[in-house]
Amino acid sequence: MTLKNNLFGRSLILVFVVLTSIFPIWFAQVNADPAPRTLQEFFLDASSGRSEAREVVLSSVESLLRQYPNDPLLTAYYGSTLSMKARDSWLPWKQEEYIALGLENLNKSLNLLSMDAYSKPYYGLNEGIFTQSIAAITFVNSPDYFHQKERGYEMLKHMMASEQLQNYPFGPQAWIHIGAVEAALTMKDDKVAKGWAQNMQKLAPTHPMTKKALSLTTKA
Repeated sequence: MTLKNNLFGRSLILVFVVLTSIFPIWFAQVNADPAPRTLQEFFLDASSGRSEAREVVLSSVESLLRQYPNDPLLTAYYGSTLSMKARDSWLPWKQEEYIALGLENLNKSLNLLSMDAYSKPYYGLNEGIFTQSIAAITFVNSPDYFHQKERGYEMLKHMMASEQLQNYPFGPQAWIHIGAVEAALTMKDDKVAKGWAQNMQKLAPTHPMTKKALSLTTKA
């Protein structure tokens, strides 16, 4: 099989996660429409605390990384989802192990990024933006003793100010906006959080993530 065909196959799996050993379990849980869902949709569900979605992402990405071990986006998904797994562990040493391994993979993903990633379309944006945003949001949400919060917040501020991100439709980038708002609140930067939430309101006043951002900043 040629390299071109390999990359095409990898892209298809990224867009549609169709591992038959996993999907029946997930759909039985939520009674969802049996149409394939994207890896990013499962990732967002995992981010909101759904352990079933987290396991779908981990199983899918681990399988793909065996074929594409140096793929920055897959490595970022893996690192972030490992960090999510820490919050569901009852054992403190397991929590630290998952987070440390997650951060290690996120750093690897950023080191693997090339300029080509910013021209590869992915989920309405591009792979470079997705890789950076996954890493930044995870850094902000990491425990204080890993000293990654400020780094992640600076990455998000840079992304939110970038013209490249603003050139994309609001829908695909909405999860980055809400991640940035939540990060600003975490960093006690309420003024910036409110500014970003107000900008979301201008761009898409009825979007669910806009409503969430406005609700969060109203309480700040």
